[in-house]
Amino acid sequence: MKPLGGGYAYEVSLLQFWDANNLTIPTTVSAGNRDLRASLYIYKKRNNQFVDSVVVNYRSSQNVTYQNKSCATARAMNTVQGVYSGSITLSPQTYNEPDGYYIVWERCCRNGDINNIKLPGITGMVFYLEFPPVSIVNSSPVFHFPNGQYICVNRSFSMNMSASDADADELYYSMVTPMRGNTSNLANMSIGNSSPKAGYPLVTWENGITTDNAIPGSVPLTIGPRTGLLTVTANAVGLYVFAIQCEEYRNGKRIGVVRRDFQLLVIDCGTDIPEPPVVMFQAQPATEVRVCPAKPVQLETTPSNQWSYQWQLNGLNIAGANSEKVMVSDTGTYTVIKSYKTKCTSDTASVPVRVLYADPVVAKIIQGKAILCEGEETVLEASSTDADMGELSYTWWKGNVKLAITGGQIAVQDPDEYKLEMREDRYGCTGRDSVFIKRELIEIALPEKVTIAKGTTVSVTARVTPSGTGYMYNWMPEDSGLKSVSTDSIAVLGPSAPTSYVVEVTSANGCQSTDSVLVSVIDRLYIPDAFSPDRNGVNDAFVLYNHDGQILEVSIFNRWGNVVFHSQGYALPWDGTYKNIVVAPGAYPYIIKTRFGDYKGEVLVLR
Repeated sequence: MKPLGGGYAYEVSLLQFWDANNLTIPTTVSAGNRDLRASLYIYKKRNNQFVDSVVVNYRSSQNVTYQNKSCATARAMNTVQGVYSGSITLSPQTYNEPDGYYIVWERCCRNGDINNIKLPGITGMVFYLEFPPVSIVNSSPVFHFPNGQYICVNRSFSMNMSASDADADELYYSMVTPMRGNTSNLANMSIGNSSPKAGYPLVTWENGITTDNAIPGSVPLTIGPRTGLLTVTANAVGLYVFAIQCEEYRNGKRIGVVRRDFQLLVIDCGTDIPEPPVVMFQAQPATEVRVCPAKPVQLETTPSNQWSYQWQLNGLNIAGANSEKVMVSDTGTYTVIKSYKTKCTSDTASVPVRVLYADPVVAKIIQGKAILCEGEETVLEASSTDADMGELSYTWWKGNVKLAITGGQIAVQDPDEYKLEMREDRYGCTGRDSVFIKRELIEIALPEKVTIAKGTTVSVTARVTPSGTGYMYNWMPEDSGLKSVSTDSIAVLGPSAPTSYVVEVTSANGCQSTDSVLVSVIDRLYIPDAFSPDRNGVNDAFVLYNHDGQILEVSIFNRWGNVVFHSQGYALPWDGTYKNIVVAPGAYPYIIKTRFGDYKGEVLVLR
């Protein structure tokens, strides 16, 4: 049983082993002998009082793989594991007994040809598990799926019957006498019920058989207390049943128990023992192989029509791996079992081959620059941190386009994502890396031209896109009217003659851009004090000198404030008339608006 997420819900599983030769699958017209469901009963350990029940439903089946096909066929060994599961919520108000609880399921009957117990055909079995109060969060130990194995008489035998625990509790194993339980071969007594039980009677051993020698021999059947490894050297053929108890300890206290009833066949394998197979990798005998996690490799042995093969990982049969070849990707110890195809004799195992993960290829792209300037290129170089790496091959991509370059360096100019795959040739392991290359474009906005009056200055701002504070500015020429610090974004310009100024902007990344502005210089406006509109050809008009397009508007007034002359810009000077009549002599106020300011004064009209 194991917790299901939060709360007090638990999943309970029941694992049964069936002789598939005598198993009848239920149909719509036949009940069969494979139960569709089972009712499990929960009792208090302290007084065997019934508490609750949980129904588990049939979920799936899995064939047990036998490593020696000929012997399995000859002895009609055809075993299936069936899985039942269901769920139950255990209230902490109910399940608070310090001594804990147990779950049982009883069923009659066992195989009639078992040799080490009396009356096996009418002897039941008990599936049994203990668990603590729900205040102790716990998952029960789970026995590993077993190999399909048999024992050769008078030969040493071992088999892994260990369990795993999700909580990493300490597990201890021991041989115990199987329980017979309270069922019988009577139709209405073949399955246990919830009635109170005084206990669960044990099977009756045949004469000379005890718990300590359930399979008799020169080395009786025993199990490693901490390893769960069964060992025996049997001295009599037959079918033997036994039980293993796995106790679960946490902080020195036993908190759970689970039992497994199992049976093994002892046969006379004869003296014809095949030569051990040799495991090959890349056409060479192997004892250690390294693989890449995502790239399986092939182990193989010599093919022959005479032999059958069964591959194992860490001592457990690999389902379906029964040819001379096997693809492996998991780490661990691999062996291949070799046996005759046509006769049941001893099989033999290869030397174990350790499969380890190869050192990963740690690919790295070393880049000259991550941000390129206009027209610039950079070199991307493939690198690996493993100095002991074998021959490497390289594949480059620009975006999702595979490049033709296969070397360890590429020169790039375009902004994009560049990807690298490095492959080492010994094991085929690969490593990947990618970088993004960007391009920096700097745009400067300056006016094309500005005009100033001689002796004045103008402020010009270099507006840079993208905006930021990490730019350096260089205004040139410095010796021609640059009135401010040349490294500022704003320049104060006051040349004495027309001058083209250039600003060079440099980013923190080293990218540059330039722009220029022409500063035109005009002389100061000359405004005469008087003129005489007498048509004698001398000083006949109010002529403004050095205006050079700087005048925006001219307005001249009489003494009453009336406008006697007005012009937008300065196309013609005032000839001293108003409405085609020469004005009277005297002082006439004026306002001259220019791009550099307004001029106000009076001009004297003479006769």
